[in-house]
Amino acid sequence: MATSISELLVEAGNLLLVGMGFVFVFLTILIFAVNGLKAFCERFPGAQPQAPVRASGNKAKQAPSTDNNVIAAISAAVHAHRNANK
Repeated sequence: MATSISELLVEAGNLLLVGMGFVFVFLTILIFAVNGLKAFCERFPGAQPQAPVRASGNKAKQAPSTDNNVIAAISAAVHAHRNANK
């Protein structure tokens, strides 16, 4: 049941090599996959996105209409909030 230090060091070295080998293989596969995806995207480009079209005419220049009652309600709410937090 007792294991010696040399056996533990050999097992630790094996785990180190297996772990680092697995990470190396995974990263190598990942690099090839990314390069393959890049080559695929360069060979078969998708549709280019269209630039948004700006509205022309009077609608684009007009400000949205605001009801005076809405402005009064917002002003009253701001005034009440400021008075309550003094």
